[in-house]
Amino acid sequence: MPTWMSVGRAVYHALTLSLRRNYSNGLSFDFNYTWSHSIDLGSAAESGSCKQGAAIQNIYNFNEFRGSSDFDMRHNISADFLFELPVGKGKTFANNIPGWADQIIGGWQISSVIRYRTGLPTTVGANLAYNANYWLNSLAIQVAPVKTGLQIDQNGLPSIFANTGASSAFADEIPGHSGARAPIRLAPFFDTDLTLAKSFRLPWEGQRLQFRAEAFNAFNNVNFYNPSLALSTPLTFGEYQNASDPRTMQFALRYEF
Repeated sequence: MPTWMSVGRAVYHALTLSLRRNYSNGLSFDFNYTWSHSIDLGSAAESGSCKQGAAIQNIYNFNEFRGSSDFDMRHNISADFLFELPVGKGKTFANNIPGWADQIIGGWQISSVIRYRTGLPTTVGANLAYNANYWLNSLAIQVAPVKTGLQIDQNGLPSIFANTGASSAFADEIPGHSGARAPIRLAPFFDTDLTLAKSFRLPWEGQRLQFRAEAFNAFNNVNFYNPSLALSTPLTFGEYQNASDPRTMQFALRYEF
């Protein structure tokens, strides 16, 4: 019978740097950098994984599974900017152009949202042997050094390891213990969204049309996730099974009043 108690503990240390510019002369931006470390006794990455996602592995030794949180991001950068081209009526350049020309070259702006973070920590699944908590899957321990990072393995597939034989660097957990907490880290994440917009003044005060072209993952970066990390599947060990969505574009026409 499972038992639920509030025995978890967590600690978070961070340094945050921010650089901001309020909108002025057609430009605004926001840059944020966080260097941090989150430590707890059990957690689940961001959205969680049901009621057992943050369960204690070893009820006889709560601290045995103490380590980096599943959502720990050592380096996290988020930035955004908006730049309105200084061309057209009321702008620095071509201020006196005719109205028909201003409808062509004036009212353009570009904006972006950018995000980067280092890889999240993760565990390695063992062979369901020696479970410290039989409600949870057993976890492997690392028994030999192994090089990690985003690599191409011997099968020509993106992987955490250069060879699926890296599974030999891990073994079943010791009977009565918790296994290794966060022995490896997943691939980093990078994404850039871009928007190009053109505004058209209408003859009525305070009204305009805006055309927008938006690109999500504009540079088509491949962000891998969900690697095969179970000792029971050595032939695919470390290989990523999924990738985030490719570039997506959408267009919109908006009436503002």
